[in-house]
Amino acid sequence: MSKIKRVTISINNDIDLNFRKIASNKMLFKKGWYSKAIEEEMLLWIENENR
Repeated sequence: MSKIKRVTISINNDIDLNFRKIASNKMLFKKGWYSKAIEEEMLLWIENENR
């Protein structure tokens, strides 16, 4: 079982809005959709950096 880490970040408002539009369409506003979308993107970044 993995632990959940709460983080606070500051990002450009336009980037966040654009990301939320795309992610909400993909995740269908299911419970925890924003966290899941951020986690998915972080995993993709890690995967790409390790190539």
